[in-house]
Amino acid sequence: MINLHRVRGQSMIPNFNENDLVLSLKYFRSLRVDDVILLDIPKIGTVLKRIKSINGTDIIIDGDNKEYPSEIYNKKYKTNDVIGKVFFKF
Repeated sequence: MINLHRVRGQSMIPNFNENDLVLSLKYFRSLRVDDVILLDIPKIGTVLKRIKSINGTDIIIDGDNKEYPSEIYNKKYKTNDVIGKVFFKF
């Protein structure tokens, strides 16, 4: 299934800007370091982030904007929390 999402916030600048549109695949074969994903985080919601590392079913995410700190970086999330893998931006 293909989904359309609007980018919000500044954590992924300069590669993804406020109000950019992205297409994501809900079903994908694999995840790799540097993939851009949509992740469902309880109490925060859906976030667009880049995979920093993968260890089995655990992933650590990061934003592209290194001047934007976030409490969700460097925490472990499960691959099951990924709700989409971004494959196109416009």
